[in-house]
Formats: sequence, structure tokens, C-alpha cells
Amino acid sequence: MQCVAEVFLAISCMNTKLIFGSGRFSSVVTNNRNGVFVGDFDLPTKLVDTSKDVLLCLPREVGNWGMYPTHQESWLCLTFVVGCHSRHESGDTSGLEIRRQAWEAIPTAQWQALAAKAIGFIGEFRQRLVENTESPRKLYKSLTRALQDCVLYLSGKFPEDQDAFLASSEVSLLIERANQGREGKLTLGEGNQLADEAETIVSEKIREFGGLEVCQRALGELAQVLAEKQGRVILLPNEVSLDRGAELVSYDIVLGTPDAHDMDVVSIVAGMKEPQLVQLKDKLSDQRLDIIAVPPELGPKDELVGGHRAFQSVAEMLLANGRNTTAQGRELILRLIGQVSPSELAQKYRTVAKEFFSNAADRKSWVSRRAAGTSVPQVKKVIPLYRIACDLLPRATYMEREGKFTGGMSPEYLAQEAGLGDSFRAIRTVLDRQDATNEELEAIAADLEKHL
Repeated sequence: MQCVAEVFLAISCMNTKLIFGSGRFSSVVTNNRNGVFVGDFDLPTKLVDTSKDVLLCLPREVGNWGMYPTHQESWLCLTFVVGCHSRHESGDTSGLEIRRQAWEAIPTAQWQALAAKAIGFIGEFRQRLVENTESPRKLYKSLTRALQDCVLYLSGKFPEDQDAFLASSEVSLLIERANQGREGKLTLGEGNQLADEAETIVSEKIREFGGLEVCQRALGELAQVLAEKQGRVILLPNEVSLDRGAELVSYDIVLGTPDAHDMDVVSIVAGMKEPQLVQLKDKLSDQRLDIIAVPPELGPKDELVGGHRAFQSVAEMLLANGRNTTAQGRELILRLIGQVSPSELAQKYRTVAKEFFSNAADRKSWVSRRAAGTSVPQVKKVIPLYRIACDLLPRATYMEREGKFTGGMSPEYLAQEAGLGDSFRAIRTVLDRQDATNEELEAIAADLEKHL
């Protein structure tokens, strides 16, 4: 598998690759690879592969970054991670620029929060020294985090070159000794002395920031200020590498209207031979990402591999339901428009709408679910009516009348134009309420039947 450090995406027409975590120092040997991509991503997304390597996929606009995505307590904002805990390759001007932008955008509360975390880590280290039940590597982990991850960056200077920054720091010797402790080269007494020296430095920083209470309060304020800037954490399946995962979540076309439960997208991926469905899940929100990975050369009749057999090709699906989010997505849609007939696609949609309404052989149709009586919950009976009134029939009607595709158009607008506005709103009310009377369902069905 290609390691994170060898993978890169374009940023402002230039290649950028960043490494974050302990690997930012050339002298540190790490067990895992942690990398950063900045590119065409909608949300900060942390990808984790089966080897526990990590790739942060970040939007180009630094202002859209929030806290480091994690299911555990987050105490670092992404601007700090990129500005201070990352390094760029020598001569990589775009990598340096994005790190500098990130560093300049670090909120004041982050520096205060660092001091609070540092004093907490030192306290953890002292307790572990007293217990003395862990290996030296684990025993000194809290102290190295306090010094190497927190105190080192409280100087107020931008760490352009991480190795040089570390070497010139007033805490470089303390960090060196803490790492010697992880190697088992220090006695308990030397460990306690090291903790005293570290605490003296951190206590001075805390006084400069206005006291421990101020610094601890900053920890909570930091998360609150950035709470609206959501992120994702995705654990990749074994067959998806980090670089392929980045290509998948950097989608080019959105299908339909995403909600809190799922999001359907199309990602153009070089090297794909045929359209494939890849399902990923955000561990933070539980939102499922259904990603159709397609080759740049997608044809008008190419069908999806890996999902339920659809009544339409992938090209027809994105022309009827898709909204491009990138230039590459727009180019694909424009090419396919000339290869697919709106009237023929409209006929497919109308045919399927009729089947959803009256095909008694299909247990998911309206007539089948109505006939099931009380064995089927009322809210499930509205689902086929929803498919007809909010998707299939409005799109069919518009494509028949206008001779144009409906991708990117509002479902509510299309329903209104098709004369189905009342049914659309009634169905939305039922779904919001999660229940319906038989009279409500029959009234919606009668309205739809007139338009079929």
C-alpha cells in the first residue's frame, strides 16, 4: 500500500503533501503514517485505514476548518494541527503557505488550552510515576505530550522548519530527556526532577495567560466556538487505501438532497473500469455516504456494479438527479447531456412511477402496502407515494414538457410544476410526524393516480 507521505493532491495548481503528528520531526521513528490533503473536500474528514494510518482531508478554505475530528475529546483545532503539528517538504511553497495560513488563523483560546492540557499531562505523568506499573514508553507518554505537543509551541513563533524549531527551543533539552525516559534511560528520581522542571515552565505560561481557571475555561470555549464546523471520521474497509479514500470523499456530483441519515454522491476516479458503489460511514454522525465511483470516460449506458440493479444507467441517474460540485463534475454532465435523451428517460421515470403505484407483485408498491393493512406501519405505506410524488413523477413530467434534464433542480419546485404541490407537502407532513391516517394516504394516492 502506498504510504501517506507519498501521496499528494493539487492545491492552487501546485502539489502539496503534509505530514502531521510525531512524524513531523525527522529524528522520530513512528509506527503510523499521518498525512494531510487540502483540496476539494466539503468537510474536514479523517480517514483511518486498517493499519491505523491517518489521512486528514481538508477543504481549501482554512475558515471552514473546525476541531480535529475524533470520537474522543477534541482539544486541538485543525488550524493548530496543520500550522504547528505538521511539516511540509523542503521547497514546497504551497505546503508552507497553507501551514502559515493555518498558523495565523489559530484562535487565542487554543494557546490557553494548550497550557491547561500541558499541566494536566504533567499531573498524569506524576501519577504514573507513583504507580510505576507501566512500561517506560507508556510511562513517559504524558510528559512528552506536555512538552513536545504543547509547551514547544507556546513561544509565539511559527515553526517553519520543525527540526530547527525544536533544536532552538528552550525546552529542547527537556524534550530530549523525556524521550530518553521513554527509552527506559531515566530513574524515577530523574523522572520526578524532569516533571518539576516542566511544571515550572508551564506554570509561568499559565500565569501569563491569566491563570489556570482562564486556561481551563478556554478548553471548553474552543470547542463551542468551532462546534458548527463539523467534521467526519471514516474507518476505511480493507480494500480501500487512504489515497483511494481521498478520491472517493472528494466527490464531484451530489445526487438528490442529502439528509442526516445518508448522502448519495458521484466521485470521478481515474483508473476505474466501471461504476462501482462504495459505502462509507461517518463515525461521528452515523451518516452513511453512498459513493458511486465512476471513470472519467463514463458512458451513457454504463450500469452500477455493487448495488441493486437500477432501472436507469449511472449517466441517467446523475442527469436526472445530480448537481455538480466541481469543474470535473460539470464537464462530465455536459458531455453526457448530448448522449442521453430526456424524453426517453422521462418515459422510464413515468413507467417506474406507475409500477410503484399499482404493481401488486412488488411488495414495496403502494397497492401492496395498502393491502397489507395493519401488518405494515402507516409511515411505511407513504414511502412508495413519496417516491412517486417527490421524485419520479415530477421529474418525468418536467423532462416530457421541457425536453431538459432535472439534475440540480429542487424536488419541491418540480412537484409544484407538475401539479403535485399539495401531495408533496402532505407527504412531507406525514414523514415529519412519522404517522398517517388511512384517509390522508388515500387522498394522496387519489391525487397521484390522476397524474399517472
